[in-house]
Amino acid sequence: MITAVNYHLWEPCNMRCKFCFATFQDVKNSILPKGHLPEKEAIHVVEALADYGFKKITFAGGEPTLCKWLPKLIRVAKSRGLTTMIVTNGTHLTEEFLIENKGQLDWIALSVDSLNSETNIESGRAITGKKALSRSEYISIADRIKKHGYGFKINSVIHAKNHDEDFNQFIQIVKPERWKVFQVLPIIGQNDDKIDDFKISDEQFNSFKTRHGKLEQITKIIYENNNAMKGSYAMVDPAGRFYDNAEGKHNYSDKINNVGVFNAIQQVNYSTDKFLNRGGVYNWERNDPNFPKRITMSGEVASGKSTVGKLLAEKLSYSFVSIGNRTREFAFERGMNIVEFQKECLNNPDIDRENDLAFSNECNSSENQIIDYRLGFKFIENAFHVFLKISESSAIERLKNAKRENENHTTIRERNEAFIAQFKSAYGIDYTSSEHYDLVIDVDKFNSADEIVEHIINQLNPVT
Repeated sequence: MITAVNYHLWEPCNMRCKFCFATFQDVKNSILPKGHLPEKEAIHVVEALADYGFKKITFAGGEPTLCKWLPKLIRVAKSRGLTTMIVTNGTHLTEEFLIENKGQLDWIALSVDSLNSETNIESGRAITGKKALSRSEYISIADRIKKHGYGFKINSVIHAKNHDEDFNQFIQIVKPERWKVFQVLPIIGQNDDKIDDFKISDEQFNSFKTRHGKLEQITKIIYENNNAMKGSYAMVDPAGRFYDNAEGKHNYSDKINNVGVFNAIQQVNYSTDKFLNRGGVYNWERNDPNFPKRITMSGEVASGKSTVGKLLAEKLSYSFVSIGNRTREFAFERGMNIVEFQKECLNNPDIDRENDLAFSNECNSSENQIIDYRLGFKFIENAFHVFLKISESSAIERLKNAKRENENHTTIRERNEAFIAQFKSAYGIDYTSSEHYDLVIDVDKFNSADEIVEHIINQLNPVT
């Protein structure tokens, strides 16, 4: 099942986003004049969702912080074992709210579509459509959220008015744990009358993605185009009904409080595969003190540490960084392949020390990272260290299949020996020794990288 659910409990909103794909005016005009359920009925919805087996609930709107009984709903969800989150425009995130809900509310997702007030007013991302939050106000809100220890996300909808904007400096300042970037989504019956002014092409969305690629070193970025968003979310509307958007419009179930979760959820179209592929499952129990914020991947040549590391990063929604990519670039700039570069490091260990210092300082300044780094056990602080070993015959077969230039099967033994010699020369250590690692994996005993990732996660024992 999809293990996370979004409860859009509140249709009213103090902003007027013209591109909004969940206005629920159809719900308000047909069966719910006030735009929300009474308090007791909303509580029953939350209890039913928890009893069914959902693990995480996100309260959204409209603007959920306008709901006077939102804190009670959060407490009910938390008491039933759910991870709790809200998506908010930030205008009602007072100090009082943050103090009151501490220990009950786990995550706060702040909606930030633009840092330009004129752009926000033009798009309606403004109080009553007229007063937009400034860049400094968004930074101040982010600081308050983090000061009180909440998990911090940013949600951004990319559209025709903001797709050329640069968020690099802002994200570097506020450092969210996750940044969800959505391609503006046309939904029949929700934003038909205004959406043509906001649509963007896949190329424009991908251009925004490319422009912010370096931020993967700072935060986990999840990009969702229109296809990824359709049918991949379990959602409940303000009337307490499941709904989906798989066909580009809202399809509603019967009310959960009338027919139960099991019967209601059969009436909508959700894809578990799409939910997983967009990173819907991650270590959202972020406050578990035993769960590592950094995991290093070391291993022998062709053991698959980069492949496994990337898959692990996707599963946990961590960022992936690799010293190997930078080393290859460094070698290429000097007209050398990777083997030649290793030999040069043997002659001049200072090259290694300089690279290791710069790379490790950067990694140690960030959390929620999978770090592809043979010497991670030595330089990366407060991390879980994994080593992958592989037989020479399997490594040869892998490199043949990969068809790597300048890295054919004849270089495997030479490269492994070169790494050992390189690190002994620079630091006097044998990086292959099992004593350096929390987990050593013989990859020959597994059928795929996915199985290795599952094994690592089982050893970490996260709650997902």
